[in-house]
Amino acid sequence: MPNPISIELFPAGNGDAILLDFGEALILIDTGYTSTFRDYVKPRLKALHDEGRRLTKFVVTHIDADHISGAIAFIKENGAADNPSVIAIDEVWFNSYRHLNFEDKADGDFEGETPMIDIIGGKESAETEDDIQLVSYEQGTSLGSLLLKHKYNWNTTFDSLAVKADEPLKLKLSNDLYLTLLGPTQSSLNKMANTWYRYLKRIFAGKINQDAFFDDAFEKMMEEMRQAELDAAILDEEMLVSTFGDWVENYTKSWEKEDNSPTNGSSIIFLLEYGGKKMLFLGDAIPSQVEEQLKKLTPEDQLPIQIDALKVSHHGAWKNNSPELIKMIQAKYYLFSSNGRRHRHPNFETIASILNNHPVESHKTLVFNYKQGERLLDVDDDLSKKKYNYDTIWPDVDEWGNGIDGYVKLIIE
Repeated sequence: MPNPISIELFPAGNGDAILLDFGEALILIDTGYTSTFRDYVKPRLKALHDEGRRLTKFVVTHIDADHISGAIAFIKENGAADNPSVIAIDEVWFNSYRHLNFEDKADGDFEGETPMIDIIGGKESAETEDDIQLVSYEQGTSLGSLLLKHKYNWNTTFDSLAVKADEPLKLKLSNDLYLTLLGPTQSSLNKMANTWYRYLKRIFAGKINQDAFFDDAFEKMMEEMRQAELDAAILDEEMLVSTFGDWVENYTKSWEKEDNSPTNGSSIIFLLEYGGKKMLFLGDAIPSQVEEQLKKLTPEDQLPIQIDALKVSHHGAWKNNSPELIKMIQAKYYLFSSNGRRHRHPNFETIASILNNHPVESHKTLVFNYKQGERLLDVDDDLSKKKYNYDTIWPDVDEWGNGIDGYVKLIIE
């Protein structure tokens, strides 16, 4: 009889930090910010280490600060792979500079040993989402540098090349656990690579090689791009009020355009199957890319794909969750990892689209790891739950703030 599946969502601010326990395997997906790792993920991993457990996979889906900052702190503190201070890790999945191809790269461009820190500067990694400088780039403190320094098995399933899947790729992780890799594709990695290449050409009149300093610069550049997007965003969402009527109808809108971020498009995304249960983890993926892979994975007459848990892409951002994608997936549990502060995630349009495109006769549960004050109040409305046949799960925090806002543990049996 398979073990129950435990899914833990840790307090990661506007980011992700997810631990999956299958009994015979442990998978950690992202680690949020430095404070997320230090205050929540680290104590949990040390307790598992004391029980004789080890991580089967540590997956850093992509390079944004809300996914990678805690990973830098984790590997830095864990130390040498053969003598870890927190927990042993069988393999790390993470795509960095050295895993990318450059379509327009001329032979001989950019080789040398100039420390990238001398060119780009840098500070400590992001403690929380409130940090102005979101990612640290001191020499030797990028995730890629640390993985090399401490000799981790890094992308070894892929012969130390990029974690990618132009076609769905099914891998066996343990006796009863299978992972089907759905992305990123080579084309999405190329998009990120070319953006990175143009950036380096602007700032560095030298030659690129594959030393750790270029990993540092790569991580810094990608975060600068994300910060620019954030600064340009206009957050004008209105607070939902019950007297305005059916909130689902109010937020049922036509979908306009999808996210075009190179970093989000590079997300490592996958389907897990264990004991007849299916779980889909989308990172911050771009919807058209997921749609294309799901169509390859599942015959059209068998859509929507029936799964037990979906980690909704990009914390429920509307640009990352097209109605077409939502129609292709029918889940029992929809997982939203965000405190809603920085980007106002999840967007109400996404939640409304899930409820509108999910058969009303089929029950579903929306799982939020933050209370978000009054922002999501109407989502928890009993009349709405009855009309659209759904329930909600929230962190176990009482009206006085006792408990951990940002932490939810879901058991799937």
